[in-house]
Amino acid sequence: MKTEFNPVPIDPQTQHRPVMGIPEWMCYYANYDQPRPGPEAIEECVDLHQQWGIDHLVWNCGRSVVDYWSDLPDVTMQCVGSHLVGGQDWSFVTRVMEQICPLRQAISLGGDRGMPILGRLGMNRHYGSTDYAGVTSRFAYDNPHLHEKTKLGKPVPHRLCYAAEEVQQERLDILLEIQRIGVGGLVLDYCRQIPILMYHPALVEPFMAKHGTDPRQIQSRNPDDFRAWFQYRADVLTGFMRHLRQAVREQEQRLGSPCPIIPRVPDNAPWLMVAYGLDIERWCAEDLIDGLMLSPFPLCRDDPGHYQAYHVKVAHRHNKICIGGLGSKKLIESRVQQNTGFFHPQPVYDWTDKQYQSSVDAVSLYQSETMVRMDYLKETIMAIGDRQLVAQRATDLPVPDYPADYPICMDWHTHVPEPHSIDVAQVGDAAL
Repeated sequence: MKTEFNPVPIDPQTQHRPVMGIPEWMCYYANYDQPRPGPEAIEECVDLHQQWGIDHLVWNCGRSVVDYWSDLPDVTMQCVGSHLVGGQDWSFVTRVMEQICPLRQAISLGGDRGMPILGRLGMNRHYGSTDYAGVTSRFAYDNPHLHEKTKLGKPVPHRLCYAAEEVQQERLDILLEIQRIGVGGLVLDYCRQIPILMYHPALVEPFMAKHGTDPRQIQSRNPDDFRAWFQYRADVLTGFMRHLRQAVREQEQRLGSPCPIIPRVPDNAPWLMVAYGLDIERWCAEDLIDGLMLSPFPLCRDDPGHYQAYHVKVAHRHNKICIGGLGSKKLIESRVQQNTGFFHPQPVYDWTDKQYQSSVDAVSLYQSETMVRMDYLKETIMAIGDRQLVAQRATDLPVPDYPADYPICMDWHTHVPEPHSIDVAQVGDAAL
């Protein structure tokens, strides 16, 4: 069965594009020191999105741990056994999950409201420190031999190595369970955390045997010198995507419903995508995915640009959709409920208009659980899907006097400009 995904027909009068929220329901309460809610938080989150004109929800299903009721014996549910997240007490999450499954509740509410619910899983974000015990899985804790390695061999406990079969199987099992629960599609969040693959011996040693070169010894600022190594790593992840596509299609046949696969990826240059392990051209050419979802994510100082047109071209060449993205950088500030001067709407309209000009099929909003609670954002967010209005306001509104490198609309983990950004030589070894 071929899976197809058409979010919402485009209105021929307004050229309205679908707007997709990417919420993590608990983050607003934790990041803004708000009273900790009970199960009503899920319905409030869904309703606020709908009131703000958001058509779809890309619901958080977890990162290292899962944010739903799982029957998998080796999977850890969020804040079970520990309530610590970044040193904060997240016991309110435990109380909610003891009463309801947030994912199943969101799917039920979305069905009642005609709002499709896709399931999103962070693909390599395991935290791994005691301060983050509430969101680090037992699988990640108990298998230090699977932790990624830096060039110098230092363990990276917040990433696991995809060259290990058990790492791939752990993610496969979760994604397939999410599909069985009934999401309208799978969003694989590969922005959490790039690069997906690093320098684990399970990667390095087979590469050395094949090429006779130790990738840890490459000293260069020229991406071409890393080409074979980056492509080798990306091929490992492509193998995972093949397994996922086959397994998802088998379940589609049994369940009788399609489940499109949409990776969420940075909007980076072609060489950077492969460097991070994300060979989107091969994924599209081999029909391993049904679309792309972009996050504006400048990270490498040698190539900090945005390449939405490239991603759209790749996707559309293979009859896939391409969903643009708005990051939350400078749209929100943690623990700040009012706009104190960091936000101006014109750059948001301008950024969205540029994506529409690149022919994106929809727009996604990261950290939307917080955006829909900020009154100063409401007019802007409610207009985002209207292509004509976006273009008009991008032109008519005054341009704020922001610095040229002001990271408004970018991914939350953007590290440009210097000194926080990385260069070509560090791209394969970035531990964010």
